[in-house]
Amino acid sequence: MRRWFRTFLMGVLCAASATVGAQDRYPSKPITFVVGFSAGGSSDLFARFVADYAKKRGATVVVENKLGLAGAIAIDQVAKSKPDGYTIGMGSISSLWVLPQVQSINYKPLTDLDYLGKMFTQPLPLYVLADSPFKTYDDVLAYARANPGKFRWGTSGSRGIGEIITMSGFQHAGVQTTTVPYKAGVEANTALLGGHIEAVASTDFGPLLQAGKVRLLVETTPVKFPGQERVPSFKELNYPLSVEIFYGVVGPAHLPPAVVQWWDSLLAEIARSKEYAELCEKIAAIPAYQDSAGFKQYVTKGYADIGRVLATLPPSQ
Repeated sequence: MRRWFRTFLMGVLCAASATVGAQDRYPSKPITFVVGFSAGGSSDLFARFVADYAKKRGATVVVENKLGLAGAIAIDQVAKSKPDGYTIGMGSISSLWVLPQVQSINYKPLTDLDYLGKMFTQPLPLYVLADSPFKTYDDVLAYARANPGKFRWGTSGSRGIGEIITMSGFQHAGVQTTTVPYKAGVEANTALLGGHIEAVASTDFGPLLQAGKVRLLVETTPVKFPGQERVPSFKELNYPLSVEIFYGVVGPAHLPPAVVQWWDSLLAEIARSKEYAELCEKIAAIPAYQDSAGFKQYVTKGYADIGRVLATLPPSQ
């Protein structure tokens, strides 16, 4: 009887152990990938690419678009989620470096998030319709000087990096313009196509440029889009603010090491793939992969660097 009981007990324990092991394997249920920008934008297309790629590993990734505050609302949701790896998000320069230093944001990027991988950088030009009377950036400055406040340009969010960096350039040039913030770059583009504004400053210019619908006037970052090398940049003009626009995958702080390792492996594989190179070309992005440790170091250093620059800028309009 005792031998039978011992055998029975060992069987129960083994079964329980197997069940716990199965539950502990990551991922064992769908992962929510929160994107703070609208469908069809660069971040959204990247997230959906990751979701499709993850299927090769038997994982289900569901993209959730949560617009608002230049991506910060989405990152706030990620930061407050359970640190089990089943809620991740798309972080950007606006939500990780800029907004937490210029607005009251409910999360702290350096303590409330884990960093899974930096994936790409993008140009962020100021652009107009292809048939616009503004042929060059100098044309815009001349018009703005002669007509204070009448030049209207859209952005993908109030106090996002597109607004801040472009506004700092106009202020440095001594001209007065009118900023029109939208919830996403796609919405700003729609307003541009409809003639409601004269220009847009956004990373979501790729498809319009490839279709010949827009003209780039000036590049606000140090990175120029291939084939647009003649377009002047804020860096070349010695403007006070010209920083790299980056995007990467983040999760809530204190993720299990196994989760971080899983994403490290997946994102590294993605960064080496031909399909990802093709996606970057489509969305006017430049591959710039960094693993979890490298991305964390990059964000930490850049947060301090851009904080010093932001402290020197005039207040928002």
